[in-house]
Amino acid sequence: MARRADSPQRLDQGVDPGDSEPGPSSSAAILVASTGEPFERPVLDRAIELGRASGASTMRVISTARVYGTALGLQHPGLRPTKREWQAQADLVGEAVRILKRAGFEAKGRVVGTRHPSKVISAEALKTGCRAIVIGARPTSRWRILLWQDDVSLLMRRAHLPVHVVPLPAK
Repeated sequence: MARRADSPQRLDQGVDPGDSEPGPSSSAAILVASTGEPFERPVLDRAIELGRASGASTMRVISTARVYGTALGLQHPGLRPTKREWQAQADLVGEAVRILKRAGFEAKGRVVGTRHPSKVISAEALKTGCRAIVIGARPTSRWRILLWQDDVSLLMRRAHLPVHVVPLPAK
């Protein structure tokens, strides 16, 4: 399913991470996102399908490492992701980038630590000039929504561009 924004936003020019020269971002890029889950093959297949249909040559991959909270209003070092968690997320992003490159796309990826994945994913999509976001979603229990919120539905409300949600089987 896809959701379109009510009004198109102007995409600012900027420097992508890793680029040496400033310039306009690719207006045909697709953002493949994860809230810390492994990138499932159906999600990558949907991104490849969208990229080929829209003529995109660039894919961006982002995964979030969860920061769990604060202590006395300040980020607490014990609540940040460990080196092992950062490495696990980097491995997931690296594998997704390799699959997208084998499919013929220019792909870049990054891992971001955050308490609010929907905010970071939406901001990354606008910053890198993406036309759409592709993300996988598993069925979420009401108890989990009550405790943690559903990051995918928050992303669909927050993003100012189409969000393609790929339904995944429950674990």
